[in-house]
Amino acid sequence: MKKSITYYPAALIGKAMYRLMRLMHKNATNLPGEVALILCPKLLSCFKMPKTVIVVTGTNGKTTVTNLIGNALKKRGIDIITNSLGGNVDTGVASVLLANSKLNGTLKKDTVLLEMDERSASRILPYIQPDYLVCTNLLRDSMKRNAHTGYIFNRISPYIPKKTHLILNADDLISSQLAPENSRTYFSVNQLEGEIPTTDNIICDILYCPKCETKLEYKMKHYNHLGKAVCPKCGYTNAQPQFKAFEAKGGTLSLEHDGCTEKYPLPNDRIIDVYNTTTAVSFLRTYGWNEDEVNDGLKDAEIVKTRYDKTLLRGKNFYNMLAKGQSSIACSATFDSVRKIKGTKGVILILDDFYDGLHSSENIAWLYDTDFEFLNGDDFTQFVVGGARAEDVKIRLMLAGVSEEKIICCRHEMDTYKLLQWDKFDNLVLLYEVYNIGYAEQIMKELREEEK
Repeated sequence: MKKSITYYPAALIGKAMYRLMRLMHKNATNLPGEVALILCPKLLSCFKMPKTVIVVTGTNGKTTVTNLIGNALKKRGIDIITNSLGGNVDTGVASVLLANSKLNGTLKKDTVLLEMDERSASRILPYIQPDYLVCTNLLRDSMKRNAHTGYIFNRISPYIPKKTHLILNADDLISSQLAPENSRTYFSVNQLEGEIPTTDNIICDILYCPKCETKLEYKMKHYNHLGKAVCPKCGYTNAQPQFKAFEAKGGTLSLEHDGCTEKYPLPNDRIIDVYNTTTAVSFLRTYGWNEDEVNDGLKDAEIVKTRYDKTLLRGKNFYNMLAKGQSSIACSATFDSVRKIKGTKGVILILDDFYDGLHSSENIAWLYDTDFEFLNGDDFTQFVVGGARAEDVKIRLMLAGVSEEKIICCRHEMDTYKLLQWDKFDNLVLLYEVYNIGYAEQIMKELREEEK
C-alpha cells in the first residue's frame, strides 16, 4: 500500500520516543504508538508484514496462550516480534511494530505474534492481515467495556480477513461462529476424570440456539457456557473438534487428533490451564509442527506467576491467583478453582480496580453477576477483604451465605495480610485484580519476610 505523507514523520517520532523511553527504563508499550497513530491514523497499514502473522485474542486466556506459543516458537529457534510485555490494543501493536521495523516499514523478523484486545479488532485486523487468528473464547467481561458477548463478536467477526485461518474453541458456541466462511481448526475439552461440572453458576452467556432460538440443553459445562450443548428442536450443537483433550493428569495433557492419542506437558491441571494448553497445542499442530516438535516447544512451560502460583508458606499451601476485577466470569472461574482446593482455606480478596481506586467508580453491579456462592462452605474459615470497596464485597459474601464472623475488612490492600489468623486454615489463597498485581507481589514479599 502507498504510504501516507504523514507516515515518515510519525514513524521517526514514534521510533525516537520508543528508544528514549527504553533508555529511561520505561516499557514503552503504548505511548510511542499512540503518538504515531495521532500523526498518521493509517500507520498500521504502512508496515510491510513478514512471512507469518499470528494473532491471539479472546476474553480469558489470551495472555497465557500468547506466552505458550511465543515461548515454543523461540525455543524451536524462530525469532519473533511479539507484544508479550503488554500493549494489546492498536497503540501497543503500533509501538511494537515501530520498534521492530526499518524506517520504510519493513519488519525485521519473519514472524509476528500479537496478543490482541477483542475490542481492538476493527483497528488492527484489516491492516496487519494475520495468517492465523487464535480465539480462546468469548465471554461476558467488564461492564464498562465488554459486557455483551454479541457486541464483542460483532467487533471481531466482520474484520477478519478472508485469508486468515482460525483456531477456535468448539466448546464455545459464541466464538466458534466467528467468520463462518473462513477455514478453521476446532479444539475441545471433554469432561475430565474427577472434574465436577459447574452447573450452579449465575451466568450462562448463550442460552438459546443461534439458529432457531429454542432453549439449548447443556449436557455438561466446564464453566459459564463452555461445554457441550444441543438444540432439542433443530439439533444444532458444537462443531466437531480436530483436537479433543480428554485427560489431564500428572502434568500431562492427553488429546485425540486424527484418531490417535497425543500427549503434551501441562503446567497445571486447572480447567482454565487445560484449555490454554489445548489451544496452544492446536495452533502449533495446525502451524505444521509434529507431536515431538510441539512437546519440545512446550517442555518446561510455566504459567506466568502473576497469573497463578503455588508455594509453601509457614508450612501451609499458599496460592496466588489472578481474579480479574469487574469481570464476573473470570472471577467466578477462579472462585470455582478455589472451592476445589482440599482442606480449610483462608482467603485474601483485593478485587478493586486500581484505576477505579484513584478515580472512583459507582458501578458494583458486576459483584452480583459473580459466583461468590462458590466461596460459601465450611472449609472456608476466614476472609480478609481489602480496598475502597471492601464493604461492598463483604455484603456480597454475606448474601452468598458466608457468615459475617468469617469476614474482616480493611481500607487498604496492604493491611490485609496483617489480619490473617493462621491457626484457622490449612491453605492461604490470595486473589487479586489484574491492576493490583503490584499489591499482590508486595504482600507476598512481606509474608516471606515475616516467615524468616
